[in-house]
Amino acid sequence: MKNDIFIKVILTGILVCLIVIALRINTNEYIQTSPPNVDVNNQGGRVVQIAPNIVGVVDTGSGSGWEQLVIFEYDPNTKKFEVVSSLTYEDIFNHPKENGIPVRDDKYGN
Repeated sequence: MKNDIFIKVILTGILVCLIVIALRINTNEYIQTSPPNVDVNNQGGRVVQIAPNIVGVVDTGSGSGWEQLVIFEYDPNTKKFEVVSSLTYEDIFNHPKENGIPVRDDKYGN
Protein backbone atom coordinates (compact mmCIF):
# COMPACT_ATOMS: atom_id res chain seq x y z
CA MET A 1 0.00 0.00 0.00
CA LYS A 2 2.75 2.44 0.97
CA ASN A 3 4.72 1.35 -2.10
CA ASP A 4 1.77 2.18 -4.42
CA ILE A 5 1.39 5.66 -2.91
CA PHE A 6 5.13 6.26 -3.28
CA ILE A 7 5.09 5.25 -6.97
CA LYS A 8 2.02 7.45 -7.64
CA VAL A 9 3.74 10.46 -6.00
CA ILE A 10 6.92 9.93 -8.05
CA LEU A 11 4.98 9.52 -11.32
CA THR A 12 2.86 12.60 -10.53
CA GLY A 13 6.04 14.59 -9.87
CA ILE A 14 7.51 13.47 -13.20
CA LEU A 15 4.27 14.42 -14.98
CA VAL A 16 4.30 17.88 -13.37
CA CYS A 17 7.94 18.40 -14.42
CA LEU A 18 7.13 17.41 -18.01
CA ILE A 19 4.16 19.79 -18.09
CA VAL A 20 6.34 22.65 -16.76
CA ILE A 21 9.00 21.92 -19.38
CA ALA A 22 6.39 21.80 -22.16
CA LEU A 23 4.88 25.12 -21.10
CA ARG A 24 8.26 26.86 -20.88
CA ILE A 25 9.07 26.13 -24.53
CA ASN A 26 8.48 29.27 -26.55
CA THR A 27 6.81 28.21 -29.78
CA ASN A 28 6.99 31.71 -31.29
CA GLU A 29 10.76 31.62 -31.43
CA TYR A 30 12.41 29.97 -34.42
CA ILE A 31 15.90 29.54 -35.78
CA GLN A 32 16.59 32.22 -38.34
CA THR A 33 18.54 31.04 -41.36
CA SER A 34 19.46 33.18 -44.29
CA PRO A 35 18.48 31.96 -47.75
CA PRO A 36 21.29 31.51 -50.27
CA ASN A 37 22.00 34.69 -52.21
CA VAL A 38 22.57 33.03 -55.55
CA ASP A 39 21.81 29.76 -57.27
CA VAL A 40 24.96 28.04 -58.47
CA ASN A 41 24.89 25.45 -61.22
CA ASN A 42 27.82 23.29 -60.11
CA GLN A 43 28.70 21.30 -63.21
CA GLY A 44 31.56 18.88 -62.76
CA GLY A 45 32.16 19.71 -59.07
CA ARG A 46 33.94 23.00 -59.78
CA VAL A 47 32.54 24.71 -56.65
CA VAL A 48 33.38 23.26 -53.23
CA GLN A 49 31.78 24.34 -49.93
CA ILE A 50 34.66 24.56 -47.43
CA ALA A 51 32.95 26.29 -44.50
CA PRO A 52 29.61 28.12 -43.99
CA ASN A 53 30.90 31.36 -45.57
CA ILE A 54 33.88 29.97 -47.50
CA VAL A 55 33.82 28.32 -50.93
CA GLY A 56 36.53 27.08 -53.25
CA VAL A 57 36.27 27.38 -57.02
CA VAL A 58 38.39 25.24 -59.31
CA ASP A 59 39.91 27.44 -62.01
CA THR A 60 40.72 25.23 -64.98
CA GLY A 61 43.29 27.69 -66.26
CA SER A 62 41.75 28.03 -69.70
CA GLY A 63 43.35 31.45 -70.13
CA SER A 64 46.59 31.04 -68.20
CA GLY A 65 47.29 27.32 -68.31
CA TRP A 66 47.56 27.22 -64.50
CA GLU A 67 44.97 25.08 -62.78
CA GLN A 68 44.32 26.36 -59.28
CA LEU A 69 41.86 26.34 -56.42
CA VAL A 70 40.66 29.86 -55.60
CA ILE A 71 39.24 30.36 -52.08
CA PHE A 72 36.46 32.94 -51.61
CA GLU A 73 34.99 34.19 -48.33
CA TYR A 74 31.53 35.74 -48.18
CA ASP A 75 31.36 39.10 -46.38
CA PRO A 76 27.80 39.57 -45.05
CA ASN A 77 28.34 43.33 -44.58
CA THR A 78 29.13 44.02 -48.23
CA LYS A 79 27.20 40.95 -49.48
CA LYS A 80 30.09 40.04 -51.78
CA PHE A 81 32.63 37.24 -52.07
CA GLU A 82 36.26 38.26 -51.60
CA VAL A 83 39.28 36.24 -52.72
CA VAL A 84 41.12 34.91 -49.67
CA SER A 85 43.80 32.84 -51.37
CA SER A 86 44.60 30.61 -54.30
CA LEU A 87 46.55 27.39 -54.52
CA THR A 88 47.97 25.96 -57.72
CA TYR A 89 47.91 22.22 -58.23
CA GLU A 90 51.51 22.23 -59.39
CA ASP A 91 52.67 23.60 -56.04
CA ILE A 92 50.91 20.81 -54.19
CA PHE A 93 52.49 18.05 -56.26
CA ASN A 94 55.99 19.56 -56.50
CA HIS A 95 56.23 20.81 -52.89
CA PRO A 96 53.93 18.64 -50.75
CA LYS A 97 55.83 19.23 -47.48
CA GLU A 98 55.35 23.00 -47.72
CA ASN A 99 51.60 22.47 -48.15
CA GLY A 100 51.28 20.29 -45.05
CA ILE A 101 51.12 16.97 -46.89
CA PRO A 102 53.17 14.23 -45.19
CA VAL A 103 55.74 12.63 -47.47
CA ARG A 104 57.26 9.19 -47.07
CA ASP A 105 60.70 8.35 -48.45
CA ASP A 106 61.33 4.90 -49.86
CA LYS A 107 64.58 2.95 -49.61
CA TYR A 108 65.73 4.43 -52.94
CA GLY A 109 65.50 8.04 -51.77
CA ASN A 110 62.37 8.91 -53.77
